[in-house]
Amino acid sequence: MTVIKRQTIIGTLWAYLGVLVGSVTQAYLIPNYLTTEENGLLAMLMSWMMIFVLLANLGFTSAGVRFFDQFRDKEKGNKGFLFNALVALLLGCLLVTFVVWGLQKQILSSNAGDTSLFEKYYFVILPITFATATFNIFDNYAKSLHDTITGNFLSQFLQRFLVLLAVVFYIANWLDTKLFVGIWAVAICVPAVLMFFHIHRIGALNFRPSSFLLKSNFLKPFLSFAGFSVVTSLSSIAITKLDTLMVYEFLGLSQTGIYNTCLFFGSVMTISYNISLKASTAIVLTAMEENDFEKVKGIFQKSSITQVFFGTILLVLVWVNVDVLFSFIKPEYYVGKYVLLIIGIAKLYDLASGLNSLILGYSKYYKLDSLLVISFVAVLYLLNHLLIPSYGLNGAAFAALIATVYYNTFRNILIWKFFKIHPYSKSLLFILLTGILVTIVGLYLPDLTIYDNLDRFLSLIYKCSVTGLLLISSLYFLNVSREINQMINDVFEKLKSLF
Repeated sequence: MTVIKRQTIIGTLWAYLGVLVGSVTQAYLIPNYLTTEENGLLAMLMSWMMIFVLLANLGFTSAGVRFFDQFRDKEKGNKGFLFNALVALLLGCLLVTFVVWGLQKQILSSNAGDTSLFEKYYFVILPITFATATFNIFDNYAKSLHDTITGNFLSQFLQRFLVLLAVVFYIANWLDTKLFVGIWAVAICVPAVLMFFHIHRIGALNFRPSSFLLKSNFLKPFLSFAGFSVVTSLSSIAITKLDTLMVYEFLGLSQTGIYNTCLFFGSVMTISYNISLKASTAIVLTAMEENDFEKVKGIFQKSSITQVFFGTILLVLVWVNVDVLFSFIKPEYYVGKYVLLIIGIAKLYDLASGLNSLILGYSKYYKLDSLLVISFVAVLYLLNHLLIPSYGLNGAAFAALIATVYYNTFRNILIWKFFKIHPYSKSLLFILLTGILVTIVGLYLPDLTIYDNLDRFLSLIYKCSVTGLLLISSLYFLNVSREINQMINDVFEKLKSLF
């Protein structure tokens, strides 16, 4: 079993266990037991945290990954890599502190006027930002040492489990709102502490000062790449968070909570992609350094097929059961029904584009990638301004879809122009067409009579079983991917061994 495959499988296992935990929290407990305003508060804190984390790292995480081979020297503590990362982190955290204080009024502002709850807990942004930025430093360091599993466990599973506990305690009235937000923030911070101890345990923790980077012949390209990666990363996170922030600006905290619940589905669709990206990074970068673009092409296309396979299955199952799923939560969330579909389609196009962000972003053409990302943010911003006032939450989702198609299409055009590789294949077309046909069949399946939650669960099981089996078996016999068929065969073999 290859390194990528082994780490992807283990990482995906933790990720999907985390999805299970996160689904209970985000898709059921929070929508049912927290107010939409409280849901919106958590969404805003997380959205701004993810933006400020990238500023706090000052591009060192991305540049560190790209240039880590220059530092790699176990005997010399990797030539001061962690020391330089810590210096960058401290400077970045100071910068974030000034920005959070200085832009407080602008960040809190909303046309809907319901800002009091966000204003009360606004500065929680700082500790969760600092902790997550620290975690990213250690996680990328471990990833460069070919360990992607620990970071996945801590961020994808453990953190979500701790958040679940905080929510359960709040629902049980063991915590007031102030204490709940505090414990929720602690849950976000815990992975950074545990990752620190993990790096120490594997003997890679070394903060010894070193002037290696300052005296190196790659200092200028390192700093240039770091600077552009800050712009690219900030713009990239804006891609996923700008719509949430603008929903808050135009529609208020309550509607932000509803929109955030629908976005959770989109984040679930990209879980396996994120795991694959982490596991593939070091190998793809090495192949690019060696100009082995046949190898890059193979990984590029296989990643695209695998991610679209999983994404299509998830989207089909969710849309066939969409009314039943929304019946589990408060009626006010039903306004987000079509947001879920639109965001799902956007994510599918994103998944079909494979590892394009890795390939272009870490190539010598990364400056073009930065410019493309900036243009994407501008397009997304304008579309949100045009569509949200007229179409509400659906307008925000349509803006995300249009901008995603624009962004990935031009990125793939650039990759084809420079490297003569692309992620597309006939297999993608077969997967998507099969998914559409199975969705039509699923929508015409007769509904069970629903009286209570048990009937809802039975309806979910019934429709998921029929549509899931039909879709997976169809794709298996179409032989859209040797890797997917082998994966299915492996699952059957393991099931046989249990009986």
